[in-house]
This record gives sequence, structure tokens and C-alpha cells, in this order.
Amino acid sequence: MFNSISALLAVLGITVFIISCKVTSWAKTIEQIKLGDLEIFKVHTLTINIFAGCSIILFILTTLLLLRTVRRNSTKVITVLSLILSILIGTYVILFLFLYQNLDELIRINHLVYQPKQIDQSTAEKIKLLYTDVEEIKINTPDNTNLYGWLIKNSSVKEAPLLIYFGGSSEEVSDMISIVDDLDGWSVALINYRSYGLSEGQPSMRSLYNDANSIYDYFSKRSDIDTKKIVSMGYSLGTGVAVNLSSERSTVGTILVSPYDNYSKLKGKSLSNALQLHNMFPLSYFIGESYHSIQKASLIRTPLLCLAGDLDKNIPIAYSKNLVANWGGEKTMKTMYRDDHYFIFRSGEAWNEIKSFLKVL
Repeated sequence: MFNSISALLAVLGITVFIISCKVTSWAKTIEQIKLGDLEIFKVHTLTINIFAGCSIILFILTTLLLLRTVRRNSTKVITVLSLILSILIGTYVILFLFLYQNLDELIRINHLVYQPKQIDQSTAEKIKLLYTDVEEIKINTPDNTNLYGWLIKNSSVKEAPLLIYFGGSSEEVSDMISIVDDLDGWSVALINYRSYGLSEGQPSMRSLYNDANSIYDYFSKRSDIDTKKIVSMGYSLGTGVAVNLSSERSTVGTILVSPYDNYSKLKGKSLSNALQLHNMFPLSYFIGESYHSIQKASLIRTPLLCLAGDLDKNIPIAYSKNLVANWGGEKTMKTMYRDDHYFIFRSGEAWNEIKSFLKVL
């Protein structure tokens, strides 16, 4: 009975020890990410690891006792070693199955990819009063989810060219209205992701891809939009959405600000790929690539403008360069010197590059 209890405690202890050590190391190194429920590991790390350590020590002592008892019987020694190996493998398998079954939920509740920022109806009303050239937009998707945002009309022509903008992981796109309001000659579509702003639903890679196509389809049917001059534009997380849209719909150009080649590989270094799963055997064989933009880049033949900051720590410029190198069409990459991930997009230099790019399309 003592041996059985010790073995069970060891399985629990090893599992808890692995999880707590792993997650605690992420929590200490990650920057600018909301940790949500994972915050418990930072608060109770010492207690959890003491409990896990005691369980493992008990297991080791029990194993030594068994070895001492059966040291003259090789068959029993092999049995004991097999039991140890089975417990270790079982612990890893339990951890693997837990993570595999709860991966989506872990990502969602801990804001590992998406960090929704919402607004209330009163904010939307204020925007309507502040900007007379802004039209409120509501798009109902094929799965009956309502997306809300704005169309900024910067052109007086009957059919205006359109820039569709996709924001970062924590960006509510109404913040962009004052910035794109002077983008002369181009209308700009700012539609919030699911659960952002006033939009409904829960975000996921597939839903954002499909929603981007729905946004494109909605505007391409409007009589005030020039369907031959639609540009897809993304910032940070949104670059993956913009790349996918340009690969699936007819866009005349693509603008990417702080883009990545593979979001899964990028965020595996910080946390949002939950547990660095792309390196974790055997789970790595079951996890699809997340926003794998580089796979689609070579298929796009239209022009690209890429802006990347040399001081960007969130998405190092090497990832942007790798994506640009694989772009299938004409490409222009501009390095914003002394700019990081957050200030690059607010600089006048960046917007001058964007305006110049749009003029020649």
C-alpha cells in the first residue's frame, strides 16, 4: 500500500513540478502579455514546487527501499526499473494529453494571442459626432456573427479606392480613425475583430481569416468603392490576416507593418504558442502552424510595402525580412531606424512611405 501511494504521489508530483517550473519560467520572461489565470503560478510557485519536490523525494526513497529489498533478484529489479520508467512516461503522457485537450482554452483564457479591447455604445456615438466623414459599419458574417467598425471616406470621387486595415493583438481600431483621416484619396475600412470594440463572437485564426474575406466581399459590392483598387494592410498580428486576404482575394497591393513570417514560431519564444508546443514532442506533430504567412507570401504577385523597426523586440526585424524575401511580387522594405514595435506606426516617416506606396498603385 505504501509503495502504491508513493507511486501515485510521484506521478502527481512530477507532473506538477514540470508544469509549475515551465510556466513560471515563461511568466518571468514574458513581456507585455496579460497572464490571466497563469498568474497563479507566479504567486504560488514556491508552495507548488515544495509539494512537488516532496512527492518526488518520497518516490525516490520508495524506489531505493524496493531496490534494497530485491537487490538479489534481477527479475524484481527489472520490474522496479520498468515501474519507474512507466511512471515517468505516464507523467509526460498525462501532461501531453492535458495540454492537447485544453490548448484552445489555455490560449483563450490567458490572452496568449488575442487581447480584446472593447468599447461601449457611447464611445461609438462620440466617434460619430467627432468625425463627419466616418460611416458606421455592421457586417453579418456567414456564421451569423456581427462585426462592427467604420468606413472613413477621404475621397470625393464616385468610386473610391479602399484600404482595409487589420490591427494588432490588443488594438481597438477606432484609435486609428484620427490617423487615417488625412489619407487623401483613399477610403479606409476599420472593422474590429471578434470580441474587439462592439464586435461579437470569439477570435480565432480561422474566424479572422473568414471575417477578412467577408469584409472584403461586403465592400466590393458597394457602389462607392473601386473594386479594382483594394489594398490589404496589417499591423503586427494583423499582418497575418492581411497576407491571407491578399492570397485569397483580388487586392492591388499589401502593406505590412511589423510583420512576422510565422506567428507560431515567433510567439513560441514568449508564451502565446502555449508551452512552446512547436518544440514539444510529440505534441509538435499535432499542432498546426499559426498565421504561417511565409507559406502564402510566394503565391502573392501584387506589390508589397513592408515597414519594420530596427529596435522592435516584439517582432524582430529578421522575421520581417524573411517574409519579404519570400514575397512573390514586387517588394519594398523600409527600415524605420530607432523605432520599436509601438512607435513605428505613429511616426510621420512611416505614413509618408505608405502614402507614396498608395500613389503608384
